[in-house]
Amino acid sequence: MISQNLHLRTKQLPIFLSLILLSVLFKSCSKDDGNTVSGEGFLRCRLNGELKEFNNFVNANDPPQEETVHFVVVGGFEKENINKSPSFGIMLVSEENIIEGTYSVAGESSPELDGQYCMQVYDGETHTGTECFIGGRSSETYFILNITSMDDWGVKGTFSGLLRDVDDNLLEVTEGEFAAAYNQ
Repeated sequence: MISQNLHLRTKQLPIFLSLILLSVLFKSCSKDDGNTVSGEGFLRCRLNGELKEFNNFVNANDPPQEETVHFVVVGGFEKENINKSPSFGIMLVSEENIIEGTYSVAGESSPELDGQYCMQVYDGETHTGTECFIGGRSSETYFILNITSMDDWGVKGTFSGLLRDVDDNLLEVTEGEFAAAYNQ
């Protein structure tokens, strides 16, 4: 029973992470003040050695409303058309205060830290699904996030990891770095 629950949670994790990432990113896309986050921030890394830049609509979560920061979410898209674009997202959740420093997880449930690379799958103009590589808390993966700055503007840092898809294909993430403004 526990194995079935864990398998079900593992299958639902890409959907959950995608929803969180997309809600944060869509909120930033709905700004009409002419002040676009994508020009201010960046998110890039090497995926299996190939440099990828997710510099469209890069942003972080809403600014913290309390002294204790319980989550950091960062994401961006490779192309301007976010409906068809690959995306990369990072999510860290903690009961403890998140501060500048290094957080890592390797196939364990704590800390709640995951990296996610997703690609939209189309058959012609029909969206047929989303394929994701996720790493951190899922078995045989790891994710390392180093937060180098958290201020009124947003969050900056570096990251690396080993992500896995549902077919157990692996994706190595190296030389990751980002600067993401908070949603305003």
